[in-house]
Amino acid sequence: MKKIVLVVAAITCLVTSVSAQKKEKPYKEIFYKDILTEFDDMTVSTNNGVSNKEMTKFKLKITNKTNDILIFKPEESVIKAAKEVKPKEKWMYIYASESDSKVINAMGPDFLTPYSYVLSGMYKVSTSGKGIETPNFQLPVSQNEFTSGPFTCTMLSLTKESDKTEVKFECKYTGDKVGVIQPGRSAVKLPDGSEIANEKKAGLLSSNNPIILMKGKSEKITFKWNRMAGGRAQDMQKIKLEVLFRNTFSEVELEKMKDETINFEIDETLSKK
Repeated sequence: MKKIVLVVAAITCLVTSVSAQKKEKPYKEIFYKDILTEFDDMTVSTNNGVSNKEMTKFKLKITNKTNDILIFKPEESVIKAAKEVKPKEKWMYIYASESDSKVINAMGPDFLTPYSYVLSGMYKVSTSGKGIETPNFQLPVSQNEFTSGPFTCTMLSLTKESDKTEVKFECKYTGDKVGVIQPGRSAVKLPDGSEIANEKKAGLLSSNNPIILMKGKSEKITFKWNRMAGGRAQDMQKIKLEVLFRNTFSEVELEKMKDETINFEIDETLSKK
């Protein structure tokens, strides 16, 4: 009699298990809940996360809470699902108190599940590093090129008019650290000794944000100055000018930030089985 009861119980468990498996259909498409996480140096959010049997993707937004520049190298981050995948996306440069976003994509058949994302590949670049001593640059020019430590800059064009001067350079960084160029720190010196700061919107970026260069990379930079009051004595077309590159060029080490982990949860109200 006991054997019969045990057999019946086993059959009941088997039927219950099979029934449960039939009810638990695998997902065909998963949507993930949005995430907002505060860390010491940044705020990270994700939205529009979705997976199917071929891929996963989500929008990643990073807000910089520091006075430095943050660099994110997505190829160093890791999506940890049934297997680990490193996405291949372009680097992100996030300036102080600013935000940037990017869609992170990965291909593979094993993402139809909750997973974690290890936010590795985050670095800081200091903009307060000691500037490299750079010789003043004479306008009109006696030569078209100058060097500043591991930077080599070649003049591309010069506009010298009565009420403005504009000079464009292409600068290449050949060092082994990170090159930082801050156009807003430059000035032009007039014959009477007065100085004019670089125009706020004259740099590569509208706010004169620092320019970051890795080894072997180059960038075009524009310096622009408007004439100060003073009549013909300050006519920028006729007088000699001297460009002062005070702390404009520097090089710093990349500072690796600690890894942070973001856990993705399934939004069952949107996901499809």
